[in-house]
Amino acid sequence: MIFKVTKNYQIAISITFVFIILIPLLSVSFVDFISGFGVLTLGILHGANDIKIITKSYRGKLKNLFFKSIVIYVLVVLLSAVFFFTLPRLALVIFVLFSSYHFGEEHWEDSLSISLASVIFYTLYGAFIFFLMFTLQYESVVEVIQMISGQSLPFSFFLYTSIILGVVLLILMSLKLSSRNHLLRECLLLLLLSGIFYVGSLWFAFAFYFVVWHSFPSLLNQLEFLYGKMNFKSFLIYFRHSMIYWLASLISLYLVYHYVDFESNYFMPLFFSFLAAITFPHTIVIFIMKNKNG
Repeated sequence: MIFKVTKNYQIAISITFVFIILIPLLSVSFVDFISGFGVLTLGILHGANDIKIITKSYRGKLKNLFFKSIVIYVLVVLLSAVFFFTLPRLALVIFVLFSSYHFGEEHWEDSLSISLASVIFYTLYGAFIFFLMFTLQYESVVEVIQMISGQSLPFSFFLYTSIILGVVLLILMSLKLSSRNHLLRECLLLLLLSGIFYVGSLWFAFAFYFVVWHSFPSLLNQLEFLYGKMNFKSFLIYFRHSMIYWLASLISLYLVYHYVDFESNYFMPLFFSFLAAITFPHTIVIFIMKNKNG
C-alpha cells in the first residue's frame, strides 16, 4: 500500500501551523468572522452539488432520476432536522458518529481500500478528532450539549474517551501504515490540530478543521469525480451547478436564526442542528461517490 504526501496536504499543514501562531494575535471578532466566512462559503459549498453526484452515479439506471433525487434529498434533510429537535440526545450521538465516519473517510480513503475494517477505522479517527476538540474546548462544548440535549457531561468523560481513542488509533495506525514516516506525519498533524483546537474558540476549532481539512480536499475529490480534473474551469462549472442549493442553505439558516424565537446564545446549537440536517444525506452521497470511484 502506497501513502503519498500530496501538495495539498503540505499546504494544509503549513496553513495549520501559521494559524496556530496567528490566532492569539487576532481579535476574537475577526477570528469569528473568518471562521463564519469559511464555513458559509467553502464549508457549505462542498456539499452543495450532491444532486449532481447522485445523478452521475446512477445515470441510466433510474427514470426521472434528477427529480427523484431532489425530492428524496430534501425529505431526508427535513426529517433530519425534525429528528434533531424531537430527539436531540439520540440525534446528537448519531450526528457525531456520521460526522466521525465522514471526516475519517475523507482523510484516509486514498490510503485504505474499502472494507468494514476501513469503515470502523474512519469512524474511530473522526471520533478522536471530535473528542480531542471537545476535551480542549470543554467549557464551550458542555454548554452547547446542554443547550441541545439538556444533559451536562463531566470533563473526565471527554478526557478518558480521547485517551482511549488515541491509544487505539495509534495501535491501528502502527499496524496499517507500512511507512514509519507516514505514521510520524500523522502524529505531527494530530499535534498541530491539538494546537489549533487549543488556541481559538470552539467555533474556530470546528470551522478550521471543517474547512481546511475536510471541505477543501472533499471539493477537490468531487471536481475529479464530476469533471475528470481539478482546475479553475471545473470549479466554475461546479459553482454554477451548486449555486441554487448553496444559496438556499444560506437563506434557510438566515431565516431560521432571525425569525424563530430563539435566544441569541442559541446560535451554536442551532448551527450544529443545521449542519446535522445536511450532514446525514451528504455523508451517504459521498459514500456512493467514493464507491463509484473505487
